[in-house]
Amino acid sequence: MRKFAFIVFACLCALGCTADSLAPESRDWRFEAGISDMRGLPSTKVSYSGAYGEHSEFETGDVFGLFVMDKSDSVIVSNLEVYCSGLDNSGATVWSIFKSGSSEDNTSNYPIADILGKGVHYFAYYPYRESLSSVRDIAGIKAIVTDAYVSLPYDQSSAYTEYDLLVASNVPDCAFGEVAVSGKTVSLTFGHTMALLRYFIPSGSVKYDYSFNGADFTPHLMGSDAGMDEFRFLFKPGCVLDVCVKYVNNNKLYKFETGCSKNIWPIATEAGHCYFLDENAPKVPYGTAVDMGTSVMWANFNIGAEDDESATAETISSLQGDHFMWGVNRTGISFGSGPYNQYNAAFTSGVKPKELPAGYDYSGDPMYDAARALWGGVWRTPTFDEWQELFDACTYKIDTRKISFTSKSTGNVLVLPYQGYKNSDTVTQPDFGYYWSSSSNPDNVAKAVSTMFRNTNTAPAKHSNADRYTGLPIRAVYSK
Repeated sequence: MRKFAFIVFACLCALGCTADSLAPESRDWRFEAGISDMRGLPSTKVSYSGAYGEHSEFETGDVFGLFVMDKSDSVIVSNLEVYCSGLDNSGATVWSIFKSGSSEDNTSNYPIADILGKGVHYFAYYPYRESLSSVRDIAGIKAIVTDAYVSLPYDQSSAYTEYDLLVASNVPDCAFGEVAVSGKTVSLTFGHTMALLRYFIPSGSVKYDYSFNGADFTPHLMGSDAGMDEFRFLFKPGCVLDVCVKYVNNNKLYKFETGCSKNIWPIATEAGHCYFLDENAPKVPYGTAVDMGTSVMWANFNIGAEDDESATAETISSLQGDHFMWGVNRTGISFGSGPYNQYNAAFTSGVKPKELPAGYDYSGDPMYDAARALWGGVWRTPTFDEWQELFDACTYKIDTRKISFTSKSTGNVLVLPYQGYKNSDTVTQPDFGYYWSSSSNPDNVAKAVSTMFRNTNTAPAKHSNADRYTGLPIRAVYSK
């Protein structure tokens, strides 16, 4: 990918003339061009990390292809080669239509005033392909992008840069990048027509498996820095990211993936966007959260609902999910004082959950917070103050075994099904909606604070008397 750089088209060519004999009005025409950055999508499971923008730069000898059409959409120029011939005295990149390796007095078959003066639609692309010189109409020009999508291979290990098609176009229905005409200046901003995936693994790791939508693929190794190898892979827009990377390092197998299980939260690639795959990325995408007009974003479903076999995008918000004891960051154990004591007895690192002091809040601490430990990223269990903020910011409606909050400011709706509680493997009070907060009772070390919704028209309330060993669901949040 080419770094943002302004490039000036040197009008050194005219029909049957040398550069020295150009008319003054012809020499006035010029191109200015740059390349737009790859844009990040931090709200998804696969997200861009680090400084915004994917950069590289044009170098002497680079060439892009240019198509120009007049007001009747007749092609004036078909696949003209525009070469980077170096820098001018001010350091700006100079472009010419000299043939590669030609002398300064080389001529062109295209009078520059005719090319740019009559031009209405422009299509420029990089890298240049001589095979496109047979394209003579707009349909063929548009096909340059679609054909590139079709030919994009899984194996990009040796020719990655050849597939990163950059386009600046104002051709109808084929607008990538940007084209602007002001006076005798044509400004081109090249945009990426593909989407980019990046990820890093420790240098020296052994590939175990790279899979995309069930097919094996080989990404391009860009280089190594700070003990990490950087890999890149291009996708066509509209492709749903379903990527799994496995590698072996120090005889241990590692895996990270996009988490598009069952299309509950499909991540469809967009042209010009960069996606970053990281083992620290959240299991559940941030894009599933709902803005309720509060200081935090609220998950649209309970923790554990994403693993329910019956889960779909339409039903997941109504599913039970898992129950958790307060301060226990994992599933797969029973509920009640006995299992809680057993869990605490086996807790060998840090303060045991049952011994956390009265008034303690664990939100965001993966040692105690199931939201952070299981979903990763910046997901966490809400404090009770954040629950109260939700109550204050919304109106509510109680239906059979669920409560719906509607934000007064955003109009968004958050549905919380009633799950009762568990002090064994049996649900008690299924017509009540108890949800953990991360806040403990300020006066009683054995208790913690939860919500309490009822199957009657009773206002949402605070419940400060829940035993820490009680199993309740968790609705995760993250800070805006």
